[in-house]
Amino acid sequence: MATLRGTTQDYATTMQRSDNDDVLGVNSELLRESPIKNSNASNAALTGPLVWSGADYREDQAYTLRLSGEEAKEVDGALASFKTLGLDGDEVSPDNFPLPNLSRRLRASAETLHLGRGFVVIRGIDGKKYSVEDSVTIFLGVAGYIADKRGLQDRKGNMLSHVTDSKQWKTPTDARHGIHTNGSLPFHTDMGCDILSLQVRDSAIKGGYTYLSSAWTVFNDLLNREPEVIKTLLTPNWPVQLSGRKASYHLAPVLTFHDGKLLASLDPHRLGPHPSMTNSNIPSLSEAQIHALQAVSEAASNVELQLKLETGDLLFFNNLALFHRRDAYTDDDNSSRHMVRLWLRNQKYGWAIPNGMLPPWEAAYGENRKIKARHYPIVPMVEYPVQKYTTSSAAFMIEDSETSDEE
Repeated sequence: MATLRGTTQDYATTMQRSDNDDVLGVNSELLRESPIKNSNASNAALTGPLVWSGADYREDQAYTLRLSGEEAKEVDGALASFKTLGLDGDEVSPDNFPLPNLSRRLRASAETLHLGRGFVVIRGIDGKKYSVEDSVTIFLGVAGYIADKRGLQDRKGNMLSHVTDSKQWKTPTDARHGIHTNGSLPFHTDMGCDILSLQVRDSAIKGGYTYLSSAWTVFNDLLNREPEVIKTLLTPNWPVQLSGRKASYHLAPVLTFHDGKLLASLDPHRLGPHPSMTNSNIPSLSEAQIHALQAVSEAASNVELQLKLETGDLLFFNNLALFHRRDAYTDDDNSSRHMVRLWLRNQKYGWAIPNGMLPPWEAAYGENRKIKARHYPIVPMVEYPVQKYTTSSAAFMIEDSETSDEE
């Protein structure tokens, strides 16, 4: 049975409109007919709503779903109703978290993620108003209208991750995952994740901005300027770390065409052997691969969109189509930048996953996930265990912890 828990052991513990247009950015009927599918040819430029740059979104109202006062009250009512049921966190769903009016706009957002530009910010939930447990319940309740399946984030059964640099952690930052430091993170995807969602619990006093960049736009740019880089990115010979303890890996592309779509699965810190590995059997990256990663980073930076998220905001984006990165940041003495992360999949709209990208995806969403219970830790772990191998950008905690079970 799953629970929302806060003990130290748990994590090891717009402008308002009534239609869908402000969510989708275009007429919803036209969006459903938009050319999201492209040919599988690697020498043809991509088209469709996923081909965008940050300059296309100078105003955040273009991608922000702003709750009206009535919709915010609807969220409060759904929370109150759910709390009377005595259910566990894993049981939060549209069936018991009713949002009769807001639900239409949230489901339109699901279309935006898969058929449109690939991201949406939900604003208007007062992040300071709720207890941490209620805040997580709201996050799960709203997210359930956008995607109906949650991804596993480690072998202990935790379904939430806390992206923060907690003041109580004594472990050196170079022995932590990148998301558990205040350092910058390069453009990457969370390998294995469909829809990545972040709830802003607290912001930094300086820096810490989130940036998005379309892999489809990056593809077109590199295809025009450096076609050999595209060939390198599509070649299925990239060594992807799978298990820190065994130093195992599999070979896969970091970009691939499948079902008429370009999919990205790229975390620079998870490719090739980790610097701490000795006698590793994981191949080193070739010069061409190293150059390709640099080219992707530069191209993504040229078209990036900076998001200025606020406490209480919910960000959802298509992790298979968009890269993301983060600035370094500074916290004040009394608070820490804090995001709560969900990995989600919409089983109606979710993109088909090619075989080369299946291993990390199966670990998160597969039916054979080896867990006894699912947990929703409402606070970060108190003591941070040293990570022997991986400090990946996305903290691929499913396979990296020295204390994890063997495969």
